[in-house]
Amino acid sequence: PEMTASRRDRMDAMLEGRRRELPDDDRPELYFAMRVARLDEIQEEALTRCLAPWNLVIADFNVLSVLRSAGAPYELRPTDLRNYLVRTSAGIANILKRLEQMNLIERIPDPVDKRSSWVRLTGDGIEVTEESIHAWNIAQEKMFAGVDPQLAEQASDILRTILLAVGDNEPAAPASR
Repeated sequence: PEMTASRRDRMDAMLEGRRRELPDDDRPELYFAMRVARLDEIQEEALTRCLAPWNLVIADFNVLSVLRSAGAPYELRPTDLRNYLVRTSAGIANILKRLEQMNLIERIPDPVDKRSSWVRLTGDGIEVTEESIHAWNIAQEKMFAGVDPQLAEQASDILRTILLAVGDNEPAAPASR
C-alpha cells in the first residue's frame, strides 16, 4: 500500500527503488527481513550506549543475562551458554575470560567431569547484571513508548512463528547440578 510522506520509515525509499529496479526480487519476506535488521541496528546502538557505564559489550550482557535467567545459583555450563547464544566455543571462551577478569563470573570445576566446568555469576556479577537489565528495560520502555503493547505482543508471536519456520528452535534444556 502507498504511504504518506509523514508515515515513511528509513527503509521505504530503498524498498521503492528496489521494487522499481529489481521487480523480480519484489518479495515480502525480503522487506520483512530488511526491517528486522534495521530494528536490530537501532536496538544494538541503544544497548551499547546503555551498557557503557558497566564497561560491558552486548556479548557480555547476553551471557550475564542468560546466567541470571537460569535461576539461583545462576550457573550453566559453557556448552549451554554456547547453545543459547549461538556462539562458537572460542567466542564463549573469550567472553567468559573477559567477564572473569571483571570479577562478574567464576568458573567452578565440575566434580563429576574433570574436563568440564560450570560458569556462575559472582556477587558483583549478580549486581551488575540486575542493574544493567533494569537500565535496558527502562531504555526499551522509552524506545517503544509509541508502540501499543498489544501490537508488540502480536508482533512477537508472529516473529516466533517465523523463527520456528526458518529452523530457530529452542535449544536442549541445560544440565543442572
